[in-house]
Amino acid sequence: ESDPTYEKFQHVEDVIEHQATLYMLYRTYTTDRNYECQYIQFGSKSATDTYPATLRYRIPGKYFMERKEVTVTLTKTAYTKPQDGRPKQRTAPNALVYTKVDEDEEDDESIKGSHTYPLIYADPDICAVMRDSTRDGGFGCEMYVSSSSTQPSDVCKTVYAGSCGNVKNNVWDTGCDQALEDADDIVWDE
Repeated sequence: ESDPTYEKFQHVEDVIEHQATLYMLYRTYTTDRNYECQYIQFGSKSATDTYPATLRYRIPGKYFMERKEVTVTLTKTAYTKPQDGRPKQRTAPNALVYTKVDEDEEDDESIKGSHTYPLIYADPDICAVMRDSTRDGGFGCEMYVSSSSTQPSDVCKTVYAGSCGNVKNNVWDTGCDQALEDADDIVWDE
């Protein structure tokens, strides 16, 4: 993600514009609670250049999905390696900053601080590989797809393997589609 050659595949706003909902298919890390069926749904961009978003997930053992409202800000992360002896600047935001739901907390108020999630690679209509720098010693990875039935492109799979390794802890499974339908039937308190 620090190679300027790949910058054109790291424009996070393009991903949001093409995929208003991102479903987490798998990730490199595990947690105490191992939330399942995770996805993020983006709203329209605000006048302050932020996106309202809804995080949804299921806690193992429960049949329904939890919901957290967050605000997503787009940012540019610095390249870690200078090019030609000089730091290179990005031309577009490559990372999401949002409030993280902490899966290792036991209480219902498990949103703990904001975190930056750099986009490693995106095939904007199909998939996105994101870095979760709070997991796996700063090298946690997550594979997102554009719908619950979509599989990542071969390029996304290759980038994930090259940047993240071969660990794929499934997050979206066959029971998630039913949980998603059930969640749509719930009237949430506003």
